[in-house]
Amino acid sequence: MVSAHVESRARSLPILDSATREVCARVADRLDLEATDLAAVMTAAVFDEIPEYAAAATERMHQGVLHHSLDHVRAIASAIRRWELPSGADLEFVKTRASLRATQQLPLSALLHSYRLGHRTVWERLVRLLVGLDNLLDASLALTTLTLSYTELISAALAEAYVEQQRQMLVERDRDRRDLLENILRGTLDRQSDTPRLASNFALVPGGDFLVVVMTRLSDSTAPTSAVLTRAAETLGRHFAVGVAQPFVVVRHAEIVSIAPLARARAASIARLARQAHAELGQRGEQWAAGISTVCVGLGEVARGYHEARLAAESASAGAGVCALLETRVSEYVVQRADSTAVRMIPAAGRRLFESPRADDQLLVETLLAYARGDMAMRVAADELCVHPNTVSYRLHKLNRLLDRDLSKFGDLVEVVTWAHVLGRS
Repeated sequence: MVSAHVESRARSLPILDSATREVCARVADRLDLEATDLAAVMTAAVFDEIPEYAAAATERMHQGVLHHSLDHVRAIASAIRRWELPSGADLEFVKTRASLRATQQLPLSALLHSYRLGHRTVWERLVRLLVGLDNLLDASLALTTLTLSYTELISAALAEAYVEQQRQMLVERDRDRRDLLENILRGTLDRQSDTPRLASNFALVPGGDFLVVVMTRLSDSTAPTSAVLTRAAETLGRHFAVGVAQPFVVVRHAEIVSIAPLARARAASIARLARQAHAELGQRGEQWAAGISTVCVGLGEVARGYHEARLAAESASAGAGVCALLETRVSEYVVQRADSTAVRMIPAAGRRLFESPRADDQLLVETLLAYARGDMAMRVAADELCVHPNTVSYRLHKLNRLLDRDLSKFGDLVEVVTWAHVLGRS
């Protein structure tokens, strides 16, 4: 729909006296006679002066521009003869063309430029047609007003129809993206005939390698709004665009899901880009957690990768960070998944020690962990704790008695350190 402000302003044509009106009518008749030639001149100018049109030049494209130019010449001649600018219904041919060019992804700037060229070409022809007629000055001024108002009116109709078509295309593309994700997560790739087409539209090669990224909002019980989710998804997509040719990012319920192909980017690059997006969101005061799956070989494994990424995001929640499973130790992952049964398997002596608030017990635990971090080297542990190596040795012997383990043995050390991890003392 044409803007009411533009339309009302464009429709303020001057009232003509009978003599000037007659001259304008004669110009309109001449314009009709030369319509085919003028349309050809307009078409040539469009392809000669606008790079986007020249790059897309085909016989079909050329004929389309020629027919549209002819429609404009006839519309202008009709407007001059009636001394009335086209109504909304009369501008349907402009709106249809705008929708087509939006679908073809021709830039709006190029399309508007073509209409300005059309105005210039028509005005040059009108000047020639006015030669030898009476009331030349009055008719020139009147026709200047009409052609400028006509161009302004059709440009507004064009821009609004173009933007509306773009909006509809974005809505359809978002719907296709969500449908594709749901089909992949349900494992219905083979049963949905449209899925391969959708996947190719989003540069997801069925047999490729992928990582799945899931981002969840860290906040109170209030679910994130649609605007918050959309903004976060756009942020993630913008960062991924650095390493992924066509980022696939979808808002799904209260989370953001991305399927990242590994054709151009390595797993480490995806994790780095995800952390950059996470940092930007944090700078805006938004707290998110993100999880990144292991490698999914083919789209058929993405459903598994999605569940991995969700679990990883839960692991990252406490620190509001990004947990990439390929960068996580297997031992850490297993410990993070430990349940209440694992806690009950820890001997009572171990639970008492690691859950004790006493300072002496705290020193023993710190010594144990330093000894493990130092690869069982007492001097390294002593340097970290700023104590003598004999002190470390004394504390380890005490731990041996308390826990009934020999911490000089690798197997016993791993077991006891695992207790500490499960009980949250790492």
